[in-house]
Amino acid sequence: MTTFFFGTWATRVYLFAVAVTSVILLGGNLATGNHEPTSAAVYLIGLTAPVSVIFAPVFLLGDGWLSIAMLWLSVAAGLLLNTLLINTIVGEVGRLRSRRARPN
Repeated sequence: MTTFFFGTWATRVYLFAVAVTSVILLGGNLATGNHEPTSAAVYLIGLTAPVSVIFAPVFLLGDGWLSIAMLWLSVAAGLLLNTLLINTIVGEVGRLRSRRARPN
């Protein structure tokens, strides 16, 4: 499971960017005492797009606990799908490079 999430350098960079944005969003919410999605949520949704845009479009995020749940669940779904996609792309590029490097 750790190789799935931290397998490649591209995945590590992506996960770091999402983690930093999440910390900024949570820190801002804790500092202001307002736990509704803020403008930092736009960056978080943008990083985990296209899945998070489908499940929690910014214009539908309103007030209440349901909007918070929609935001974090859509971010988690987008994170998992994008991690899988990044690992697949980097793995295929690595295979193509190794085939090209081998003399036939």
